[in-house]
Amino acid sequence: MKADGPLAIHRKVALVARIWLTFLRVRSRLHAWPLPRLVAHLGRPARLRRPPVHDPRRLSRAVHGSLRLGRRRPACIMSSLVLFRLLRRQGDPAELVIGLPERPVRKDAHAWVELTGQVVGPPPGRRGHAPMARYP
Repeated sequence: MKADGPLAIHRKVALVARIWLTFLRVRSRLHAWPLPRLVAHLGRPARLRRPPVHDPRRLSRAVHGSLRLGRRRPACIMSSLVLFRLLRRQGDPAELVIGLPERPVRKDAHAWVELTGQVVGPPPGRRGHAPMARYP
């Protein structure tokens, strides 16, 4: 069951800690592993006990806000991989999507996470990019 009410401070602290721990794990593997292998590893459900379940949009906002340090934010692929991992751990059928701009003005790729075809984050979501690769 997904809670919609405000989180108690100890639950917020636990969520931020889980986000940062996931970020550090993803970061340590991102450059060492091919992306398909990393996504397959991150997409595994929780093994022992199920973590607390959060609304996907709340979780997206928490990832976006927690990983921001002043004006610095991680690249969209990092935020997307962290969000993907957290959603998959709580049992949501998240997909990591990587796309290129719909109009060939620039060549920058972008990554975001979708649930049942709906963008859940990280902000700004799809942002005018056409999906090129999907990882379940």
